[in-house]
Amino acid sequence: MSRTAPTLVALGLVALAAVAAPSPAQAYEDQATLFVDLGYAAALGEDSLPTHGIVGGLGGSWGLTDAWTLRGRLAWAGHPRDLQMGTLGVEVFYMLDILELVPFAGLGVDGIVTIADDGTGSSIGGTFAIHAVVGLDWLISRRFILGLDIRPHLLPLGFSDDALPTIVLSAGIRLSVVFDRF
Repeated sequence: MSRTAPTLVALGLVALAAVAAPSPAQAYEDQATLFVDLGYAAALGEDSLPTHGIVGGLGGSWGLTDAWTLRGRLAWAGHPRDLQMGTLGVEVFYMLDILELVPFAGLGVDGIVTIADDGTGSSIGGTFAIHAVVGLDWLISRRFILGLDIRPHLLPLGFSDDALPTIVLSAGIRLSVVFDRF
């Protein structure tokens, strides 16, 4: 056996170890995301409300620490029978990173605008809400996340029109793109 054979084997093993080694972990405080979501919304209140609807949203998140994240979201919910709701919110949540599946829970605040038509004309209203958020993220890759979010929104002041909701429940699927911060 020649002297170069063990050297080549050793170099090959080093190269293989370098290629096969896991990539360094990227903590959440070093990441930001942009996302779109789509889901179901329910406005709970008087029986005359158009309860069921569809909601879509856009937003982004910013990792604060390895477990805490800040997220902003702009959403629009359309309910049949003349109720539209726009939401601009911010939430902070705690993530329990378990390999590819990441459950999370947190709290947030929202500004809500409604456009309702009771048959006598449209009315525009606004209020604020507080909400909880629970969810589960599936880390498809280092670049993409597929998530499920559930948010019960409580409108403590309600609206000036009693026919509008005091609780709004939304559940949706989210697709996020992950960016490493600099």
